[in-house]
Amino acid sequence: MDRDGIGIAVGYAGPVRTVEVAAGRAQARQKNEAAGRIVQAAPDRFGVFASLPMMDVDGALAEIGYALDTLKADGFGISTNYGATWLGDERFDPIFAELDRRKAVVFVHPVDAPCCTPQTLSYEKPPVIGVWLEWPMNTARTIFSLMVNGTLRRYPNIRFVFSHGGGVMPLLVGRVAGFEGWNQVAPEGPAKLREMFPGGIEAQFGTLYFELAQAYAPEHLQALLKQVPRTHLLFGTDYENFDLSYAARRLDATDLSSDLKRAIGYENALALFPRFRST
Repeated sequence: MDRDGIGIAVGYAGPVRTVEVAAGRAQARQKNEAAGRIVQAAPDRFGVFASLPMMDVDGALAEIGYALDTLKADGFGISTNYGATWLGDERFDPIFAELDRRKAVVFVHPVDAPCCTPQTLSYEKPPVIGVWLEWPMNTARTIFSLMVNGTLRRYPNIRFVFSHGGGVMPLLVGRVAGFEGWNQVAPEGPAKLREMFPGGIEAQFGTLYFELAQAYAPEHLQALLKQVPRTHLLFGTDYENFDLSYAARRLDATDLSSDLKRAIGYENALALFPRFRST
């Protein structure tokens, strides 16, 4: 961080992969306490998105309280999906209700899904793995599930931050919005889409935040800038898969204005995490 001119980092404690209740609770607590020790050692340099055992509602609710009240976590990190269960599934409603009550920041990172793996996709052979295409798709799938199932509307106080610029979703919002004229939607047309996306899918998408690791390509940035407030874009690095300097160089190489680069680089993050403003 010192070498690459990065003053503050908010890291993800890591996903809870097991669905076994006791093991999941133990794994979340272990990850969060380990991350908490790093933050406590240098609170002006580090923040943490705490882990949650999402498939265990009671365990997740308990960990939300512990992470916020005891560890003073800056938010939570969860996965796009848990097996074939996407974030818009109603089983997660009690968890999101508590996160909404707490006005939490929730960072969402993609993982593999059973639908789309080397076993189901003939083209996914080494060196191609899910990270290449399926993870951006899975990010779009989970954003869509949150929209179409009404989760974003029911829990408007959650600040969702989607990694990697929201995957392919920025390119699909306009496509879905245009379905009002599609024969299978007509004759209900616009009324049907308003029922599915009150206020419009574009407005719902515009409430989300996005970190930009691996999303600094001009076509991706421009798609986001046309659909979300510039204050919702955050610098991201994908460390340790990539050096911190790699992301910094990618942002510097864009043709964005210096004001916008500064906003993405740190100003937007300081607004989302105000405890760092004095550091």
